Amino acid sequence: MNTPRLIVLLTSTILSTSAFADGLGPANGFTIFTIESYQANNTDCTGRIAVGGPATYNNFGVGSALSNSNGDRDDLIVAGNLTWNNGQNFNGNVQVAGPITMNNVGMPNGSVGEDVAIDFTDAAIQLQAISDALYATEANGTVSNNWGQLTMVGSDADLNVFSVSQSDLHPLWGMSIEVPEGSTVVVNINHHSMQLNNFQPMLTGCNANNIVFNFPIANSVQMNSIGWKGTILAPKASIQFNNGQINGALVCKSIQGNGESHHDPFDGHLPGDSDDEQNDELDCGCCCHENSFTYGVFVHGDGQDDDDEEAERDTGHPEDLPCECICDCDIEPTNVASYD
Repeated sequence: MNTPRLIVLLTSTILSTSAFADGLGPANGFTIFTIESYQANNTDCTGRIAVGGPATYNNFGVGSALSNSNGDRDDLIVAGNLTWNNGQNFNGNVQVAGPITMNNVGMPNGSVGEDVAIDFTDAAIQLQAISDALYATEANGTVSNNWGQLTMVGSDADLNVFSVSQSDLHPLWGMSIEVPEGSTVVVNINHHSMQLNNFQPMLTGCNANNIVFNFPIANSVQMNSIGWKGTILAPKASIQFNNGQINGALVCKSIQGNGESHHDPFDGHLPGDSDDEQNDELDCGCCCHENSFTYGVFVHGDGQDDDDEEAERDTGHPEDLPCECICDCDIEPTNVASYD
């Protein structure tokens, strides 16, 4: 006697419910990414820059840590006006949507154009969604503040998430993070206004390029005389950045100041990234996945549909009926069934 089984064939596209978009989505690879303006004097950003509004620079350098693109890479992208006096774009192009004023600016390995391909309105929505989704990720590390020294300790080999409240930050004179070697770190900070002054984070087991300091609700972040390590994701925040440097990336609403930005963009692995194992993340409607529902029909070994199973095939397969799935969890079913 043949054992009845259900084989469900799946063919059409379904979207993931995850809000993540592979790392930082539209801000991937940038050292500076602002939704609105960026103003800087007497400093440099050694990586790529994208500005959603006007950019104003004096004695400013772009992209010195990057390879020579020979005109194939856009290292400064400005959706508004660009005013730039004295400096150099070392290794790439400049693309500007608005009027351009450039005086004494070197462009040895690129050109100036007007092809701004980034939709910053859409980028703002995506980045806030990523920030909100990161904030909703359950914390698995410990946080303590000992007389102003904020200490975060995690033990997960892949992803360590810390939840930092306003009370954890007062006072704040130093910071340390200790996690397993090579793991990604997410620090979720629940505060509307932050001051980061006169210290640098001490890191054990992680590097600047696999840490995200996530500020989903912050309106203001002030950075003064600081040696910061890690990416700051603050889609709503205006950042005042003076007399210091960041090894990482700044992703925010706007930036003003003379802080130095060193090319070390986020390269960690966040939940929901496309190379994650998806079987535990998605409901694709296949019978071998949690909370599934059935799109095919149940058949017996003789190929005859059984009227007694009408209700079962509408709501899901019986628990004792073996199920063999031929599926990709990124696709949806098309009501096709087969049998042995």
